[in-house]
Amino acid sequence: MIRVIEVGRKKMSRSGSREEEEDEGWASTIFKVAGAVASTAASNLYSILNNNRGHCHCHHHQEQVILKVDGSVLRKVPSAGCGGYLSSASQNWICGFVQKLKFTPNLKEHETEKEAILRGMRWVKQMGMRNVVVKSDCKNVVEFVNSGRRTNDRLICDIRNFLNCSHWQATLTWIRRDENKVADKLADEAHSFGCFSLHEFQNRSDIL
Repeated sequence: MIRVIEVGRKKMSRSGSREEEEDEGWASTIFKVAGAVASTAASNLYSILNNNRGHCHCHHHQEQVILKVDGSVLRKVPSAGCGGYLSSASQNWICGFVQKLKFTPNLKEHETEKEAILRGMRWVKQMGMRNVVVKSDCKNVVEFVNSGRRTNDRLICDIRNFLNCSHWQATLTWIRRDENKVADKLADEAHSFGCFSLHEFQNRSDIL
């Protein structure tokens, strides 16, 4: 925290005006130096905080990126989770995520697929990406979202809201399961985590 301290100055007679001017000059210099130091400290602090936000760093937010996601349910454990990864249009790895989900006895596989799409888009949007193609191997969910049919399904509505945000371009497409093996592996890894926080991985080797 930077504290601003007011410095009091005693009144002087005219005979002391020269000393007063000198005092004012020194005080002015001190405040200028203090201001510069405070500004530099604040700038450095912002840089440190910004570099440790825990998000992947990508300098080309306007470029198109690919987000592949998947969901997973293990009934015998029991456990649920989702995961996915972000790549460039040329399929170069950028970063990935996994997140454990709350399991309920009636949880369906397609519910975790919806969660994967929604949480993945939220994650990408928070990184400041502005052009994303989301890919899921759950054909029924993808087709229903894109159909525009009315529904009370909260997850479907939330996904559509993200897709229709005015300040970015996002589309949802279907891919074959054999083209989504990396996201499938990430979703399975979510079961090994004890908390429900989203875990992000900068390097592919950290999780796969």
